[in-house]
Amino acid sequence: MISIEVVNLTRYKISKKEITKTIKKIITRLRRLKKFPFLKNIDLSIAFIGEAEIKKLNSKYRKINKPTDELSFLLEKSRTKLSGEILLCPKVIKTKDYGFHNPNYKLKAISYKLRGLLAHAFLHLCGFDHKTKKEWKKMEEMEEMERLSLRAKRSNP
Repeated sequence: MISIEVVNLTRYKISKKEITKTIKKIITRLRRLKKFPFLKNIDLSIAFIGEAEIKKLNSKYRKINKPTDELSFLLEKSRTKLSGEILLCPKVIKTKDYGFHNPNYKLKAISYKLRGLLAHAFLHLCGFDHKTKKEWKKMEEMEEMERLSLRAKRSNP
């Protein structure tokens, strides 16, 4: 069972349908890897919030007093269930240069940035982090796999 709630508290136009579809593709892809049995039941909230709000939350929970593009909060993780919240700030996403390593990508579209960030945030909920170089490399490999997977599926007729 997958339950996804998408809330937009900003003036930016967000397609809730597209966000839901993208996160479901990410979940489906991760389920196929057989490393994530806790993805059997998922309760997920995705909220788009303003710059001031995400700055306040980033300061409170990460002790970084500046706005960020995304925050992920794991609420529950058991053998068969994952529950969490993803907060995204469209203003930061729109202006941030993500510097993806593949120079062939022309990543100006906010929708592509959002797909990558959704994969990134969801991987955080699954237990991935990037505090060390080794963790960063593993998470980056998983993100790249998700990005390519999402791109490939999108281009299929």
